[in-house]
Amino acid sequence: MTAATVRAICFDLDNTLWEIEPVLARAERILADWLAARYPKIPERFSPADMFAVRETLLRERPDQAHDLTFLRRETLARLAEAAGYERSVAHEAFATWHTARNQCVPYSEVPLALEKLKARFRLATLSNGNADLGTIGIAHHFEVTLHAAALGCAKPDLRAYHALATALTLKPAEILFVGDDPHADVAGPRNAGMQTVWMNRGANEWPADLHPADHVVVDLAELVALAHAKL
Repeated sequence: MTAATVRAICFDLDNTLWEIEPVLARAERILADWLAARYPKIPERFSPADMFAVRETLLRERPDQAHDLTFLRRETLARLAEAAGYERSVAHEAFATWHTARNQCVPYSEVPLALEKLKARFRLATLSNGNADLGTIGIAHHFEVTLHAAALGCAKPDLRAYHALATALTLKPAEILFVGDDPHADVAGPRNAGMQTVWMNRGANEWPADLHPADHVVVDLAELVALAHAKL
């Protein structure tokens, strides 16, 4: 990694800049309580397994929308509401309730300072398949470009997502370093698009045997900062 070759660093979000599983679990509990209090016929008629089955049916019907997690959740809620005898519009309020909780993410402790240090030397961007709101979370000001699969019309590891990133940054793919936790979406995908890669391995996970390794491996953003400085 040299200043001459890497001009921008792009980050995945969930499980790269914050831990997402506890956040999603809490958001699901909040939504379930909200539905039980306001639209009780939905949880009375549909178990969590039933709700998942409705979502799976939707995915089979609309594979063209598989990249858009917001659409999938909102439409699933609309179908549940309609089947329970409520208006489909319930889904908008229900989704807003869930999404507010989903965005109560707390970045890993080293993230804010690391982003400040990296921003001083590189252009920063994000590319996510999820629907996190960086403004709500409080870190949007670090990033010049913020891209989501729903708006792009495709999800990682679709090569079009990385090409859109390069276009948004007006850089060649080789000038972009992609950092993320998912071996396929955040390493194999961007590498196939011509980008350099860093695997964020916070949990001492095993690398998939069938994939070529990332260019670098780090355990957190502090280590990424050290890597960047050591290679410049």
